[in-house]
Amino acid sequence: MSQWQKNLYISWFTQVLSLMGFGFMMPFIPLYIQTLGVTSPNGLRFWVGMLTSLPALALAVMGPIWGVLADRYGRKIMILRSMAAGVIVVGLMGFAPNVGTVFLLRLLQGVFTGTIVASATLVAVGTPSRRLASALGFLSTSTFIGYTIGPLIGGLCAELFNYRVTFLIGSAIIAAAFVLVLLYVREVKQPVPEPRESGAAFSPRIFLRLPFLVLLAILFLNRFASTLPNPFIPLYIQELRGSFSGTSAVTGAVLAAGGLASAFSGLTISRIGDRRDKVFLVLCLLGASALAGLPLFLTQGLAAFVIFYVLSVFFCGGIEPLIQSHLSVHTEPENRGVLFGMQTMVSNLGVFFSPIAGSLITIVLSIKHLFLFYSLFFFSTFGLLAVYRLAKRKRAPGGPAIGAATGASAGSRRD
Repeated sequence: MSQWQKNLYISWFTQVLSLMGFGFMMPFIPLYIQTLGVTSPNGLRFWVGMLTSLPALALAVMGPIWGVLADRYGRKIMILRSMAAGVIVVGLMGFAPNVGTVFLLRLLQGVFTGTIVASATLVAVGTPSRRLASALGFLSTSTFIGYTIGPLIGGLCAELFNYRVTFLIGSAIIAAAFVLVLLYVREVKQPVPEPRESGAAFSPRIFLRLPFLVLLAILFLNRFASTLPNPFIPLYIQELRGSFSGTSAVTGAVLAAGGLASAFSGLTISRIGDRRDKVFLVLCLLGASALAGLPLFLTQGLAAFVIFYVLSVFFCGGIEPLIQSHLSVHTEPENRGVLFGMQTMVSNLGVFFSPIAGSLITIVLSIKHLFLFYSLFFFSTFGLLAVYRLAKRKRAPGGPAIGAATGASAGSRRD
């Protein structure tokens, strides 16, 4: 087994552990802050938005910086840095005396963590282009599996023990991932040789050209739409059930089902992307996400909500790995840390604005209306990408797939 494959499998397992640790308690913060004294409906929705959005802004600002440092000093050390920060921050949240302390720790989490992008950069540097989509798709399943197991077990622990103990357990799990990375990950010093036409010479201005500009915009809109209802799902389930008691366990089970659907999507659809037009697949997934999300606004019960939620999350799960792999094969391996840093910035700007918009929607309208806007934003994103593809074909009929402007030789590859 080659080193890039070993790194892929070790990174996958440690990401499962790391994100399981984060997911042990993070989805239940709306419930946790109620035990810290935030009980008014509008105050609760305000703090849910703040605790989700501003940490994402911090991660968006730091993403490119960590990406540059990863290209310069190594990717493994960036993984260790982010996991060490996670151990400290998650553990301290278990001792938070009030919501202000939780808010400060969430900001620190945004500044110093980021295990997903760090591991993705490590994998992307050493993986051959012909395997990049499936490798990143496989790695993305760790996110969904980690966030599946974490909330499922974390919700049960919160019900059996308390929220503070659950934070400490999550911190210990991240610590175990840190030790495994330290002992077993070996950074690939030299990238796997690839044909020169698969990448483009790096320049910061490349992010203002096609296809980078359009696909980064799609990445922003996709993350904005997909995360719009997420912070409020525990509160919505609490509304549907009409009870606070037991909501943590039910929410964990619902998020677990969504995580499994996303993991299956990332594993299967990304493999298709190695052989088919990735951008066309993204277009199909955006349309399917919009159609599957619309019934969420129309459902009346918990069972129907779960069915359509899982279906919509399945379609969402394949979008980001396809965009990441498409842009990666048009960027030289030694500059992919910068690329993933830029992707982190763009996607987390979507996460920053999304909870703010979500808080306003829930205060002015209701939590249920989030799912209407969720579907409408996916329809809008679908329309943007469809118009771009149509304009591209009219300008260059019979030309190469999106990406030719970055330096890939015309017709050399079908992405």
